[in-house]
Amino acid sequence: MNHKEKLKYILVSFILGFSIWFAVNFGERLPLDITRFVEIEGKNPIYVYEINPPFVDITLLVSRKLLQSKLLEKVKVYIEVYNLKEGEYKIRIITKTPIPVLIQPVAVNPYHVKVKIKKVLK
Repeated sequence: MNHKEKLKYILVSFILGFSIWFAVNFGERLPLDITRFVEIEGKNPIYVYEINPPFVDITLLVSRKLLQSKLLEKVKVYIEVYNLKEGEYKIRIITKTPIPVLIQPVAVNPYHVKVKIKKVLK
């Protein structure tokens, strides 16, 4: 058996071992419901933004080992308002998690929020 064949078998063994370790340690995921404040990305300082509703409920699938983790505090819910002018809009919610493989958003309620954009009075 030459060096390349040995390396191939070692690599396959490593990947298989890592997959089994990962499944045992992080395999079982449980649903978890949390509520988050909707953040705004892409704000223009000449406008005021009014979101209705300002909070959304998120259902996450979380690995059992991470149920008490501080990583859950880093789950972010936001809308993007880049280049939007004055008016009323219905915008889809975007969710972001620190480790998408282990903390996966499954559902967001409501899926859209109403946003009123008004010019700042000076």
